[in-house]
Amino acid sequence: MNLPNLVDAFCKICARDNGALLWGNPEPWVHAELYAEFNSRAQSSGWVPFREEVPYVTRYPVQKPKPSNRDWKSAGAVKYIDLCLRSATRNGWLWLECKVRHADWSGLDRKKASEDALNAYRKDIVALLGFDVKTTADTWENPDPYTWAYWFESVLKPCAKDLVPGTHHFLSALLQLGGSLDEDIWSEENIVKQVNSWKASRCKERGEVFHEVRSLTLSSKSIENHWLVLSQSAVST
Repeated sequence: MNLPNLVDAFCKICARDNGALLWGNPEPWVHAELYAEFNSRAQSSGWVPFREEVPYVTRYPVQKPKPSNRDWKSAGAVKYIDLCLRSATRNGWLWLECKVRHADWSGLDRKKASEDALNAYRKDIVALLGFDVKTTADTWENPDPYTWAYWFESVLKPCAKDLVPGTHHFLSALLQLGGSLDEDIWSEENIVKQVNSWKASRCKERGEVFHEVRSLTLSSKSIENHWLVLSQSAVST
């Protein structure tokens, strides 16, 4: 199944930057531009992006819900994806988490900024590793009061039945703005190590046996004077 060309989309977005990437918090702008870019390609690619950040259920949340709202250890936690695309003809689903960070984010030195960026990035990867398709489908059809939104009925419920038999692709992206990529921090070995550290922590809290992630499909590319780091995996259910 041919996936949308994420690298090319980022290249186009960075090329048409009109100064938005200089903003202290450019991540929402990048998310909006990704939606616009993929939406413009939908007719030719067959991949249609949802206009909303849609919820999915994960066993390994970035942030744990309040105990009074949801028992995440047994029911999982709801997280909203940055961008979800669907290929209806092939019943394919692309789930994309995207972090955007300046090389000297929040006045930190570059090493500390890279470490903080990796910390956020690894949590997105692990959240997607914990993706629970059956509970996600149930949440789309029967959301609890803490997850419900008025548009679920018209946007999510009609396609909830297609989630379980679908093929799901998971992408985590990190766009570093400016500066060189720290090769030690962003090495495959260190990323896998940090992913396993966070996953092990969540498994311990859940009382779940920890299974080590031995490898990830990772890539990095220089775009303009920025760097893009990608992690990809797929699950057929």
